[in-house]
Amino acid sequence: MRKIPLSSDLMALVAKGDEKAFEDLYKATYRQLFSFLLSLTADQDTARDIMQETYLKVYVSAQKYRDKGNLLAWIMTIGKNQFLMQKRKEKGDVVYIDDSTDSIREMSFDGISDLEARETLEMMFRILSRQERCIVTLHDISGFKHREIAELIELPTATVISKYNRAMRKMREEAHEMGITGDEDHNE
Repeated sequence: MRKIPLSSDLMALVAKGDEKAFEDLYKATYRQLFSFLLSLTADQDTARDIMQETYLKVYVSAQKYRDKGNLLAWIMTIGKNQFLMQKRKEKGDVVYIDDSTDSIREMSFDGISDLEARETLEMMFRILSRQERCIVTLHDISGFKHREIAELIELPTATVISKYNRAMRKMREEAHEMGITGDEDHNE
């Protein structure tokens, strides 16, 4: 499978209504966007719904895109805003991507054939807060730098780094208790 370059040229084609360009954009970004939204919602159906709304907004707003270096970050920001708008509608007030632990609805990771990956995801959703899941997902799955994550979720970079390290420590400790990892020495 060829890697599709994310560029302002691709967005210019999407802005002109090029369906192939939009399909390429989707194929290049949907995994990262879905992972990010799932880390926020903790519900696969809700994440899919918000993802659809996000891509609709991306398509409609494509002509407004200005190349500032990271097209994926622009898409993630739209996804985050769609998530926050949905939460505001539900609660009727301002919502943040906070550090609360939300109740995890019936989540099934059965579709993931890699047992270690499935156990890691299950653990992540069980022991990490929404904000910690979001930071780990953006860094480890989507490849964002801590400073980019800080901009995206509107936290100081030092806070993002601290929360990332804390989340990784929680996951290592839980994995060790579950016997998932060996006796390797992990340095922070």
